[in-house]
Amino acid sequence: MDFIREFTTAMACVILSVSSLHAAYRLFKDHRASSVAFLLIGFSSVLSVFSPSNQTIKSLQNDLEWAGESLGPALITFDFLWLSEDHITARILLIGSAFFIMLSDWLSSDGLVIMSRCLAFSTLSCSLTVCAFAENAAGAVGSVALSLPLLVSPRTRSGSLGPLVMPTEGLLCWILKVIMALGCWTTGKALNKYLYDLKGWD
Repeated sequence: MDFIREFTTAMACVILSVSSLHAAYRLFKDHRASSVAFLLIGFSSVLSVFSPSNQTIKSLQNDLEWAGESLGPALITFDFLWLSEDHITARILLIGSAFFIMLSDWLSSDGLVIMSRCLAFSTLSCSLTVCAFAENAAGAVGSVALSLPLLVSPRTRSGSLGPLVMPTEGLLCWILKVIMALGCWTTGKALNKYLYDLKGWD
């Protein structure tokens, strides 16, 4: 049973890493912030495949995964806001996300979970607003998919999951990774479509 759980988790990590790294490659030319976000998600997923036994590497992998889940959606939303020419909100979101990452060491576990959800709601609301006005359904779907880990089971820096996760932690982790992979694919298409539409309006 443990082997099946580890295998499915590893496969979910492979799917997520392929999807996110492919999106990072495709978006690098026109959407640098999103490309960095997908690289972060992709590299953390690649490390997760190997399940390192070394405690230092495992801690680094958990922190990288946490940073990807926290910063990734914010960087992608930054691109959506920037394309919509709402540069002030984009900068506020980026600065707020950076401060959250820097100050996370001083927050308690409960405080970190609460702040993670606040960041997720802020990011998601901005992204959904832009996508609604742009009539970009793929962007809305991708934004929800990428924000789910922070909303459903936010991590603490130690790698443990937030209070919504119970005995089905392994299954939930697998499902969230597959949903995030779908989110990477749809968001990549949505950003390119949005840029194409904007060029068409010019």
